[in-house]
Amino acid sequence: MSRIETREHAMELLFQIGFRNDPISEQIDLFKEAYPEVLEDEPYFLDIVYGVINSRNELDEKFVPFLKRWKLERLPQTDRIILEIAVYEILTVDEIPTSVSINEAVKLAKKYGTDSSSSYINGVLSNFVKSL
Repeated sequence: MSRIETREHAMELLFQIGFRNDPISEQIDLFKEAYPEVLEDEPYFLDIVYGVINSRNELDEKFVPFLKRWKLERLPQTDRIILEIAVYEILTVDEIPTSVSINEAVKLAKKYGTDSSSSYINGVLSNFVKSL
């Protein structure tokens, strides 16, 4: 399984977690049963999922200043999760170049977001990276 597929599955699970009250560990186990391919890159999958869950507020604080004309509360949930994953990768996963994290986020936004999500996410992440 490719890293883009791992990110995509992590995004799907993070989206699901936002709507269910079951314990996160149970949701992860059920997700792995439904999508056994995540086991191919399970350490990275779990790193993204737990990394975003455990540092969500800090991640959001990093990109919120670059949300032009938007507030975090109004951001589509998929866009928010895509941004959180990308910012998490940029800040913590040294072996992935920043440009790859941004490009993969844009790909996910094209697939799951609105018509303007990909260009918006690209702009937010580009401005975030410039600020580092």
